[in-house]
Amino acid sequence: YSGILPLGEEISEKRGLGVNVVYKDGLGKNIDVSKLSQGTEFEANVTISNLKQEDVHDIALTEIFPSGWEIVNTRFTDFGDSTVAKANFTDIRDDRVNFYFDLKKNHTKTFKVLLNASYLGKYYLYGLQAEAMYDNDYFTRTTGKWIEVVK
Repeated sequence: YSGILPLGEEISEKRGLGVNVVYKDGLGKNIDVSKLSQGTEFEANVTISNLKQEDVHDIALTEIFPSGWEIVNTRFTDFGDSTVAKANFTDIRDDRVNFYFDLKKNHTKTFKVLLNASYLGKYYLYGLQAEAMYDNDYFTRTTGKWIEVVK
């Protein structure tokens, strides 16, 4: 664990990329995920912005979700492909989704992941991280926060 800051003490950083996450309910209204009722289905909308005047290739966006939330994999259902919007490749795991994509200068892309607040308890929601895998000029990271799933 050398070099890894304790939970809640991460350092946010922005170099060439901007990131914003908004959580929405089933009606498309913004919600606060600090305390969710068990069984709530909602969506994480992450917008990545290229802040420089040049195209950037091979960006990796990593979203790690709390273990109290389930990722609803819509690739195999009738609900569509919201988890793979505009990505060259998407890797969906039990606790995270990784998107790999390119971004033209001054452009943005929004990725959506459908989630369910499944398990009661207090959990840590990690910050987002996006980086150009082969260009250190492009990197962004946000801080995390504690969330709760209640009855």
